Amino acid sequence: MGRLEVQGIVSRETGEPLVQIRQVDDEGTELYGFQVGPIEAREIAHNLIEATANAVYDAALIAWAKEAFPNEENVGSHMVSLIRNFRADKWGLPDQPKDWSRD
Repeated sequence: MGRLEVQGIVSRETGEPLVQIRQVDDEGTELYGFQVGPIEAREIAHNLIEATANAVYDAALIAWAKEAFPNEENVGSHMVSLIRNFRADKWGLPDQPKDWSRD
């Protein structure tokens, strides 16, 4: 599965603070990596926290719906989709997996 590594560094060329983010596999080989400034790094961190909370809430809603409506297949997934659409419409944020697709 590998791991995500995050490190605060200083640019040798400009002296500016940077955050280096890279994904490495189980053998330690870098799969990809990039560097961003502190403002963008904070935005990435904030988006990760928000996405994590949404994933937990969505999973809880699906689990609850399976228990509450055991004979209704996919009701939880349908509810999550409706909530995601509401969030996207209300606040104009991309919230559906298809919004992030590179296809």
